[in-house]
Amino acid sequence: MKKYILILFSFFTLNSFAQFTTVDLFNTPVNIGYGQNGYYYKDVTGYFNQFIGTWQYQNGTTTYTLQFKKQTFLKSYPHVNKTYQKDYLIGALKVVKNGVLIYNDLPALNQTFAEAVNYKIFSTGRVENFNDCYMCTYPNQRLHLWYYEPNNDNYAFEDLGFMIHTYTQNGVVKLRMDFLDQTSPSDFTNFKDSNSPPTKTSLFMDFGIFDFVKVP
Repeated sequence: MKKYILILFSFFTLNSFAQFTTVDLFNTPVNIGYGQNGYYYKDVTGYFNQFIGTWQYQNGTTTYTLQFKKQTFLKSYPHVNKTYQKDYLIGALKVVKNGVLIYNDLPALNQTFAEAVNYKIFSTGRVENFNDCYMCTYPNQRLHLWYYEPNNDNYAFEDLGFMIHTYTQNGVVKLRMDFLDQTSPSDFTNFKDSNSPPTKTSLFMDFGIFDFVKVP
């Protein structure tokens, strides 16, 4: 009985995927707009694959651990008769400072959420290279990701994001994170949810440029 159930499940799963027309997420034809009904915006070339896995940065007593995985999300908007699929790179962060665990969102990657925005780190798109794109080898190599921290009641920490790209140095594959300060001092006077000063006055992740090394 279980065998027949599995066959039926596989049939319906394959059938549902077959309803979508695959296009390249990073090279979509000009006549096809973003989020069109019936399309699957797929990482055709495997661009996300270079980031998948666990990366670690250590400087003195501070250790950052990043994990990334690629996931496909189904987006459905019945009120406008629109359903499509899209690949995302989703991520999670762990922070240890002075031997103390400050923050650990890694378990979130084991959960299945309906939307990429339910994860604290998720991709938005590739961006153009500039002088700070260290050892970049082809145009639009860097990936921009949104970055959120839980329980944020401070406008200064809204809409944060960082750039990442990989490179090889002395035979070692590294991931460079560019997380520059995007806050404005005036934002600290605009309280998010009330007239009281925000309780969150610092981030778990420090601003800066960090070179992560891939770990098993």
